[in-house]
Amino acid sequence: MILVSIQELYDLVKSLSKSEKRFFKLTAGSEAHSALVVKFFDELEQLESFDESKLQKIVKPKNKQLSEKELIKLTYDVILKSQRTFFAESIPCHVIKDEISNLRNLYDKAQYKQCRKMLNKLKEDAYAEESFNFILEIISVEKQLLDVENKFGLNNNSTDDLINEEQTLIKKAKNMGEYAQMFSQLNYLVRQNMVVKSPKEFEPYDKLLNSPLLKNKDKCFSKKSLVIYHHCRALCYSKKRDNTTRQIEFREMAALMDKHPFLISEFPKRYLSAINNILSVEIEQANYATAEKLIDGFMKLKTHPAFNTTDLQLKIFTSTSNAQLLIYTDGGKSEKVLPIIKYINAQIEVFKGKINKEELLIFYYNFANLYIYSQDFEEAGKYVNIILNENDKVLRQDIQCFSRIQNIIVHYELKKYPQLSYILKTARDFYKEQKFLFKTEKLILDLFEELPTAKNPEEVWKKAHKELTAILKDPYEKTANYYFDFMAYLESKTTNKKIGEIIFKKQIQSWKR
Repeated sequence: MILVSIQELYDLVKSLSKSEKRFFKLTAGSEAHSALVVKFFDELEQLESFDESKLQKIVKPKNKQLSEKELIKLTYDVILKSQRTFFAESIPCHVIKDEISNLRNLYDKAQYKQCRKMLNKLKEDAYAEESFNFILEIISVEKQLLDVENKFGLNNNSTDDLINEEQTLIKKAKNMGEYAQMFSQLNYLVRQNMVVKSPKEFEPYDKLLNSPLLKNKDKCFSKKSLVIYHHCRALCYSKKRDNTTRQIEFREMAALMDKHPFLISEFPKRYLSAINNILSVEIEQANYATAEKLIDGFMKLKTHPAFNTTDLQLKIFTSTSNAQLLIYTDGGKSEKVLPIIKYINAQIEVFKGKINKEELLIFYYNFANLYIYSQDFEEAGKYVNIILNENDKVLRQDIQCFSRIQNIIVHYELKKYPQLSYILKTARDFYKEQKFLFKTEKLILDLFEELPTAKNPEEVWKKAHKELTAILKDPYEKTANYYFDFMAYLESKTTNKKIGEIIFKKQIQSWKR
């Protein structure tokens, strides 16, 4: 028996929607100790926040029949049972499992005609949604049914036909597994190296793109395999910074799924990834008007039945919120960002413990950028510190690298010069562990090491601005300026203009496309 803590039960209760809570009470009504379980559930639900002392008082035995642990476990199990039933008719795999059970029941009751009628329809539907594993289960029933039908003198498929059909299905299922395995390998490679900084780092992605599975569509034996095929190719082109082909691949992937809605139900996260990447390309290309429209469409997916789980609702929230942060921060409309930051921080509290560390790091990094561009360096420093205090040094190394640059800028602007030399040293040590260093990153480190002792700081800023202008002609280096607008920052130092004003003036045309 799996032990369940009072906090785990409390978190599960709080994750339920109003309709799910109502359904729980209907389910609990048919269970043992129903009145006790419902009363306990209501008491947990009424607590606004987790308070162990209050919870311990609530969980004290309500009668002599159940211990504290038994009451917690029983309530937890009834909630999970109600969830299974609540979503049974909306999740295709649950529906088809029930139908296969019905098939077996009809066969056991010798209702062979009804069994055949149901089997043919179920098989047709399963083929339409490429449910290969379920079709194999249906065929196992069909073999038994076929044996009976032959004895009645009915002419249907032969056993050889079913065996050939099984082999074809196994081939398609195996093909999909091969693509899924390739995606896992690619995803691991991406995680190992979030930002490509040199041509040599393109080599693994070129190798994958030239592999038999990804070279063309010929090796895809199903629509599901084709979805993963496009996803793999799109990720490779994303790492290669080829936004044109990346956009094409993700658009084809989304169009395929739109045309065949069962693919959205089967792969909801892949669909959200496609939409998010299509949006990201528009943001990276500074097509802010287009990006705003895409964000509005993205938000509407909240009401789509395929995305009604907490996990997927969170993905929509984090993706659209970060997109808004980026277009308004990078587009120079900082006044629009502050309400979004307030909303995001409120949602982080609502979903505390459910938003993963990576999403939080992205939020805090974008917050810090906004406050640096707005020249509120104290506020920027709060979020930079949160990122730097992250113990997992492997997670989003790209953000952890650039947050160290943010930290240097914040300390310099706040005139915390005594700490600056130590921060520069720790940043250098951190960068030593990285395989490659952007020329831009090296320039900024060198710049701030030179500034404290410079007799003429203004000349140092001008020299750095000139060097960066030359560096950014390198397409690989433009990636660094996407993470932080170093050019606008250096320009503000040489012209005494505000960073936000420089960015907005530079991006005026971007709000027209």
